[in-house]
Amino acid sequence: MTKANYNNPAPVRIGFVPLVDCAPLAVAFETGIFRERSLNVELMREPGWATIRDKMAYGELEMAHAPAGIAFALNWGLGVLRHPCSTGFLLNSNGDAITISKELSDQGVKDPDTLAEHIKTCQRESPITLGVPHRFSTHHFLLRQWLRPSGIMPGRDVSIVVLPPSLMTSCLASGDIDGYCVGEPFNTIAVRHNDGVILAESADLSPMHPEKALIVSEHYDQRNHEVHLEIIRAIADAATFCETPEGRMTALEILARPHYLGLDSTLIHSSLFAGDKNESSEFSSDTFHIFSHPEVNRPTAAKANWLVSEMRSADLLDSIDTKQGPPLSQIFREDIFDEAIAANQAVA
Repeated sequence: MTKANYNNPAPVRIGFVPLVDCAPLAVAFETGIFRERSLNVELMREPGWATIRDKMAYGELEMAHAPAGIAFALNWGLGVLRHPCSTGFLLNSNGDAITISKELSDQGVKDPDTLAEHIKTCQRESPITLGVPHRFSTHHFLLRQWLRPSGIMPGRDVSIVVLPPSLMTSCLASGDIDGYCVGEPFNTIAVRHNDGVILAESADLSPMHPEKALIVSEHYDQRNHEVHLEIIRAIADAATFCETPEGRMTALEILARPHYLGLDSTLIHSSLFAGDKNESSEFSSDTFHIFSHPEVNRPTAAKANWLVSEMRSADLLDSIDTKQGPPLSQIFREDIFDEAIAANQAVA
C-alpha cells in the first residue's frame, strides 16, 4: 500500500489493478498532484477485478480504477452484493489486445476466420479456451465482437474463462488457455517470452471504446462530494500530462516501480509509445492508449448504452430487469463530470 499523509483526516482508499492504464492514478499520486490539492489518498493495489468489485461492495474501498462495466454489475447486484455506485470520469480508452498462443499461431491461426477453420478441423480433447479478466469488462465484449463475424460461438465452439490479468501469461505459457483479451503489459510479455502472438488491437476493433472508469461509492459521494470532485480534477490533470512525451516517460518510470507493475520498463514502454516510428513496439496504433481526450473521459449516455448492449449480447442481463435499478444517467454521471471539469477549465 502507498499512502500520502495530507491534511484530510480520513484517507480516500482507491483500488487499482497493476496495468498500464492505471497510469493517471499512479502519476497523480507519485508526482504530488493529489498533494497539491490537499487530498489524502491511499492507492490500494489489488490482484484482479473480482477483488476490486468485492471490496467496493463491502465498503473496503471508496473508489476504484475498474472496467466501466463493473459499475453496472455493482448497481444491479450481478455476481456480487448490490452496491450503488457511479462514475463521473472515464480513465482511458483502448489499451487492450487479443493474443493467442504461439502453438495456435504456428498451426495457421491468424484471424477469426482461420481460428474457425482450425476449430472445425483440429482434433483435441479439450475446447479452445480463451481468457478475459472479468465477465463485465470490455475485454469480454471485444473478444466476442472479434469472434462473431466468423460464426464462432462461445459455449459451443470456444470456452471463455475469467482470470486475473496477472495470470494470463503464465496460463498461456502452460497451455491452460489458448489465448486471451487483456490490457497491457500482458500482451507484450507473452510476445517477448515467445509464448504468444498478438492478432488484434482494441483501437482497431472498437475505436475509442470506454475502458476503465473511476468508480465511486454512492455512499461516499453523498457525504464527500467536494472531495470526489477534487479527486476527479487531480486525475484529469494527471491524464492530460500522460498525453505528453514527458508525461509518458514519467508514467513509464512510475509504473515500473514495485508497488505498481514491478516490471522491466521495456515491457511497459511498448504500449505507452505504440505507433511511434522511432520506438520499438508490438503495437501499430498510435492511439493504443488514450488517457485524456474530450471524447474519452466524459461518461456519456451513448457509452453507457454501448456497454449495456454488449452485456445483453453476451447474455449477462437475462436474469434481471434493468429498469428496477437506477437509470443509466445515475451510473454514468455526466453531471458530475461537468461539475468537476468546469472548475478545472475555469482555473486554466
